[in-house]
Amino acid sequence: MSRTSQPTRPHSRSESGRTTQGSGAPAVPTRKFVIATLAALTLIAAVVVFTLRGQGSSDDHTTAGAGHEGFGHVHGIAVEPDSGAMHVATHVGLFRIDDPHTAVRVSKDDLDLMGFTVVGPGHFLASGHSEHGPANVGLIESTDGGATWREKSLSGAADFHGLQVAHGSVYGYNSTDGAFMVSADQRTWEHRSRTAIGGFAVSPSDSNTVLAVGRDGLQRSTDGGRSWQPVPGAPAVGLLTWDRTGVWAVARDGAVWSSADGGGQWQRRGAVPGEPHSFAVQDGSLFAALADDRVIASIDGGATWTDRYTPE
Repeated sequence: MSRTSQPTRPHSRSESGRTTQGSGAPAVPTRKFVIATLAALTLIAAVVVFTLRGQGSSDDHTTAGAGHEGFGHVHGIAVEPDSGAMHVATHVGLFRIDDPHTAVRVSKDDLDLMGFTVVGPGHFLASGHSEHGPANVGLIESTDGGATWREKSLSGAADFHGLQVAHGSVYGYNSTDGAFMVSADQRTWEHRSRTAIGGFAVSPSDSNTVLAVGRDGLQRSTDGGRSWQPVPGAPAVGLLTWDRTGVWAVARDGAVWSSADGGGQWQRRGAVPGEPHSFAVQDGSLFAALADDRVIASIDGGATWTDRYTPE
């Protein structure tokens, strides 16, 4: 059984104290002092926004296509449930796939996105690294489709390599210390176990059932990630996702597997035509990001695939 640690609360910024003169009464601020203080606070607020948005503005988009150098390793694929817009989270920011040859970087930022999940239309949660702020950004949130981001919690302390919103909570795997964590308010977190996993998926019907790709094969938790047990007979999968149609996984040899009973029995369905970097499912449609910057989709369980994006 994995060790459970006590809940950890996010770091908070300290507040400056009141200025006094010697041992007398508090100093009365002068008009010049108040103006200077307000100017300094305005500058600090601008720096915080700049830190999360990077050097460009939200209107300074980059379009991938002819001459595109590629967005490299994709750590997450997500499709918005209402609009059907597809986004890929990469080492060089968040891209929206507009058509088979157009990938638009949503904001010109410096975020290296390691974890990414969709909460709702235009509403995302992510984690990773930044060159203009803390090395580990903790949990960050965008409510404008990824154009701008703001800190939510654990800034400087967490680098979530897995994130999922399910059952009104956020589940996360912090790569810095191997902690599997859950938060109901996106600010305070419960450390449920310490483990070594490469990815996880929460059951859409049971908040306590979680599958994870472990070092020694597929692992299952029936207590919300507090303890883990091996899944007997499971294929050696490397990528994992779960929706109402079942569990879907890609094995190390590219084979696509599915399970209709939460990982008890598995059926081989097809194969990914390339080296998969990321994998997702939306209402039975499968999506995979490949090593050559291709994003592909399947509507027949992985038997056949079509290009959703390929660089020209």
